[in-house]
Amino acid sequence: MGLSDGSSLSAPADDAIWRVSPYDRLVVGVDGSGPSTGALAWAIAYAADHGTELLLVHVVDDTWGVAGADYMADAQRRGIHVLDASRRRAVDAGVAHVQTELVHGRAPSVLSGAARPHDLLVVGSHRTGFLRGRAFGAASVYVVAAARSAVLVVPNLPFEGRHGVVVGVSGSPASDAALMQAAREAARTDQQLVLIHARPPVPHEESSSNGEYRASAARDVVARASAHALIDIPHLDLSSRVVADNIAPALLTASTDAAMLVIGRGQSEEPPNISTVVHDVLMNLNAPVLIVP
Repeated sequence: MGLSDGSSLSAPADDAIWRVSPYDRLVVGVDGSGPSTGALAWAIAYAADHGTELLLVHVVDDTWGVAGADYMADAQRRGIHVLDASRRRAVDAGVAHVQTELVHGRAPSVLSGAARPHDLLVVGSHRTGFLRGRAFGAASVYVVAAARSAVLVVPNLPFEGRHGVVVGVSGSPASDAALMQAAREAARTDQQLVLIHARPPVPHEESSSNGEYRASAARDVVARASAHALIDIPHLDLSSRVVADNIAPALLTASTDAAMLVIGRGQSEEPPNISTVVHDVLMNLNAPVLIVP
């Protein structure tokens, strides 16, 4: 259940905030797999649109060194081939600044270390789906936990037919940062911005007055978030929903067919040092997810 509100005004001037990329570089992990190819495609389109530099990184996993020198030499040759093919693809698409790096190590630590705080790290992930594929989802959790930058995790899913940029809003600083990045992305791609505020279902024993107070507070959070997004980008097509559910399931449900889900990274005192919401979303990925620090 929830409430919706839409807004559509005239487009802003050419120098509007959403036309300027917030990232110094896009750092993309490439290995020739399906998920990696999807991540590269997204990054190429973004870099060509904004003139942003691309750094393409291929990691040769040193743990396979036990297979012998010949295997490692072959892995390095394959990595060079993947980087050359990826670079040609980016240049052919109009990306002006493309760098490549071949690095030995473990992929999560190498990729997270390659991205500086003002970069965007773009990585692919095998599709997990809700409550499935936890082994595949774990790698992206480690990358996000170690990264100093924003991270976009792109699942192995078709991009066609997806619509809307979904963002979770709660009124926290992390939520506000995610909201503004989501608003930029919605404006850039001419998509509707969908604000989701999740609140746990009201217990049966809770009084009606207490339940109404919580519902009113939730509506206030959404109203403030909507106003905040429209200040800098007044032409946004925006809708909002208050959902009676836990946060991660609410966001996953809302983003089933979304072009992107945006969430704040948050913190946890326990490893892997990211919020439980980010952890649960990454373990049940069903759309490209941008995690904002």
